[in-house]
Amino acid sequence: MYTCIRMPNKTIYVKETDVPLLAQAQEQLGESVSSMFAEFLRERVSRLTPEENRIIELINQIEVAREAVKKDRDLPEFVECLYAEAQRYGAKALKNLRGGDVKKTKTFFWAANTYYEKAQRDARDAAELAAKIDGIVGRSR
Repeated sequence: MYTCIRMPNKTIYVKETDVPLLAQAQEQLGESVSSMFAEFLRERVSRLTPEENRIIELINQIEVAREAVKKDRDLPEFVECLYAEAQRYGAKALKNLRGGDVKKTKTFFWAANTYYEKAQRDARDAAELAAKIDGIVGRSR
């Protein structure tokens, strides 16, 4: 009996100017590029601060909610726009945190949370309103 395990493949695009660096690293370190890259990622992820993790978690939550709203044709377009704005402010918060500007980080993080919460409220309110209208006109979803 044979067991077949599929390993996912990911393609990483490298600037042409960086190809010699990759070749040099592989030659000198004796490892595959993929194992070196994985090692770098493990190190980088382990060094994330709690603040970075918190902002990244918020950005990920926004992304998931935004994708769900994009698929829901019954919700108005402005709800997706609110999620997009929240996502932009989250990215700015992360960039400023990594740049060392704590004041801007706090401002952008607050803005990201505010837009995210507003988008969630508006999505819920729009869905409730659509259900009420459907009830009035006798439609079912």
